[in-house]
Amino acid sequence: MSQIAESQNTASSTNDCGHCTYCCNAMKVREIDKPANTWCTHCIKGTGCNIYDTRPESCRVYECVWLRTQKLDRPMAPEIRPDKSHVVIGTLNHGNEIVLYVKPAHRDAWKAPAFASALGLFISRGIPIHVSCNDELTRVF
Repeated sequence: MSQIAESQNTASSTNDCGHCTYCCNAMKVREIDKPANTWCTHCIKGTGCNIYDTRPESCRVYECVWLRTQKLDRPMAPEIRPDKSHVVIGTLNHGNEIVLYVKPAHRDAWKAPAFASALGLFISRGIPIHVSCNDELTRVF
């Protein structure tokens, strides 16, 4: 089991993104040819997916790291929620690496002080961190 998944093993499987739909913009969805950094045509901003019951498999299984931590004893700070921070925290390589999905207009959003604790924890555990902007992946730690 991956380092990240292991710490999230106790999380329930319910998805409660609230009003956050930021991943529907920042992330690519191959099944419907949706590029990164464009709003999905099926997204109702601030509400959710209008094809929720038939949405692509990658959308069905995706949960950002911020959302996963909300079910743990020590969740990530509210300021890091993607729609507030302009960063979607995801994983790569079966959960063994972190990827920070940012939009070009918010390229340095991950450098905000609110991220220091979370990024420090990943770094202290030897978890590589990457930044993805327009599908360009850069390793930062």
